[in-house]
Amino acid sequence: MRSAMLVALAAFCVPAALSGQEIVKVPEAKANVSRPDDLFNLPSGQWFVARQLWQGGRDPCDADGCEAGFNSGDLVVSVEHAKGFVQVIAGFKNCQSVGFSEVEVGDEADSYDRSRVSDLIKKVVKGLEKTCSRKAPTVPKLDVASMFPKRGTS
Repeated sequence: MRSAMLVALAAFCVPAALSGQEIVKVPEAKANVSRPDDLFNLPSGQWFVARQLWQGGRDPCDADGCEAGFNSGDLVVSVEHAKGFVQVIAGFKNCQSVGFSEVEVGDEADSYDRSRVSDLIKKVVKGLEKTCSRKAPTVPKLDVASMFPKRGTS
């Protein structure tokens, strides 16, 4: 990035009844998170799911990991499942801030975990909207279950 600092957003998910979304600004050197610019190369308007989109691959997901990517043309969203965790990263073109959050779901996400991931995507994009003072385009619902194939079926 052209700027010396990239501001990362850590949106900590706490049940809505207990607390609202917390946005924390972290210097790039400590955040270890960057906008998934490689996803701007995907056709816009739909989710793509593969074992490793970031490597340009189209291999099917397996039980150990998967990445889903969305490109609106102005906004990219990455959802990555690895080692029992799902992390969501989102960023706008021409905005230094990056939205990020992570949730532990285990290796086989049940319906509750899949719902948490869907909610997390919405929260990360909403936090990014606030930080960048921009309205995000509609992000279609991700079929989170497709990111968690059963062992031996991939």
